[in-house]
Amino acid sequence: MGANMTSEQQQHGLITKVERQTRSKDRYNLYVDDQFAFSLHEDVLIKYRLIKGARISTAEMRQIAQAQERQQAYLDAVRLLSIRLRSEHELAFRLKQKGYDAAIVEASLERLRAEQYVNDTLFAEQLTHQRIGSQRKGRQWVKQELLHKGLKPEQINHALDQVDVEVEFRSAFDLASKKYRSEGDADQLKLKRKTIALLQRRGYSSDIISRVMRQLGDSVDEAGAAGFDDYLN
Repeated sequence: MGANMTSEQQQHGLITKVERQTRSKDRYNLYVDDQFAFSLHEDVLIKYRLIKGARISTAEMRQIAQAQERQQAYLDAVRLLSIRLRSEHELAFRLKQKGYDAAIVEASLERLRAEQYVNDTLFAEQLTHQRIGSQRKGRQWVKQELLHKGLKPEQINHALDQVDVEVEFRSAFDLASKKYRSEGDADQLKLKRKTIALLQRRGYSSDIISRVMRQLGDSVDEAGAAGFDDYLN
């Protein structure tokens, strides 16, 4: 068995010191043969049973270094999620920006999925409700944002199907009402056009816009009505 071992596996060093870092209580500095080898997270230290006096081969050191990189990528991802929810696509992009290779990124995402830190279906639902209910954005806006964040079409459609049309209408109506209140003395036809343009920019459908404008109780003359209809199409 010994004859089949590679020279790398046969080369051993002695762990002479394991020192906790002062600024990061969950990180340790590992010394092999009185030389600094690397800095490790506590989880990696425990997993590989790295204690003073243990012998460690060059191959094991390489394996431990890879495990530490996976652990660090995972921690970076968790830190990003603590700032705000993100899709898998967003997390992968940020981790690659930090210099992690594709295999490390995928390993981190697999762990995050298993621990239910990431769930794109749930993410799509939460973002959709937030944008439509709180930020007064329409379905088209939300759809484009979710596509940009790397969500799959079926996840986007599922999320949009969960939204009550009345909630979307109420958000659009509140937005339009605010516009009217702020510019009540403006030319009515121009105000209608500006309001319609605002609702269109926010991603509301022509059906929602038409219903909102009707409920605002505005009347236009025949010449204005033709122009008004053009904005809805």
